[in-house]
Amino acid sequence: MSDVAVFSGRAQIAAIVDTLLVRKKAATGVRVDEDLHDRGLTSLDMVNLMLAVEDTFGIEIPQREMMPDNFRTIAAIERLVSLVAG
Repeated sequence: MSDVAVFSGRAQIAAIVDTLLVRKKAATGVRVDEDLHDRGLTSLDMVNLMLAVEDTFGIEIPQREMMPDNFRTIAAIERLVSLVAG
């Protein structure tokens, strides 16, 4: 994956996360390695995050990959998208 593709994917994931944080009236601008749960995202928010990632990237995340650790940080989501999108 090229550096441009990595940045683009990261930016799209960060935008999704920021949208969820804005809805919660929380501060945006999450670092790629920052724990999203610590920033205030709940398990319901994580489900919405997963659905938004699937929609944005045109992928279907396999059930075996639907683990909290895969949605803990922007970097983890980025790895998951790369794995699933192949």
